[in-house]
Amino acid sequence: MFGWLAAVSPSICRFSSGAPLYASRQWLRLSPPQLARQLPLLGSVLYVTARPASAEPWVDGVLLAQRELAPLLQARWFAAASVVTEDGPREWLECLDQNGELRARLHLLPDTDYLAWDALLQDAEAKPPSLRALRHRGLRSAAARVVAFRHRELAGIGMLEAIEHDALSSLGRQAAQRIAQAEAVPLRRG
Repeated sequence: MFGWLAAVSPSICRFSSGAPLYASRQWLRLSPPQLARQLPLLGSVLYVTARPASAEPWVDGVLLAQRELAPLLQARWFAAASVVTEDGPREWLECLDQNGELRARLHLLPDTDYLAWDALLQDAEAKPPSLRALRHRGLRSAAARVVAFRHRELAGIGMLEAIEHDALSSLGRQAAQRIAQAEAVPLRRG
């Protein structure tokens, strides 16, 4: 009974952070160029982001096609998180900035390439953040949308963009909707 209540309580409370406190986390370090090269391999994911602060279109060697990607690539610490919910296992990547603030989450969907996810985790440096830098609080989500990433080279500079991903299975669409509901944000298109 208590396991069920803990699993559904984030979707009941609209002020919930969306991520259960009992999720297991593996701390990682990834450089922005490394992350930008590996994201397209995942296929479709649910990208949940906070409102970006003033963001430059250039982040540590990667040109951003959309401003909403800035919180993802300004992250200095990553936590690969997983939890078992009433819908089954759920995995995501939490992106924390240099101040330890949670800025974005990338949720895996049933349509995501899980082998690419495992490769991303394998290639990352396993390194926990310093405790005083970490202020791991809930994400004040501004937007959630299903995307696929594209990375390409333009005049020797890597460019990352998020593209609309319409080819989701019905199970993937349902999972995206439930995660967005748990994050207390509407699932938007485009």
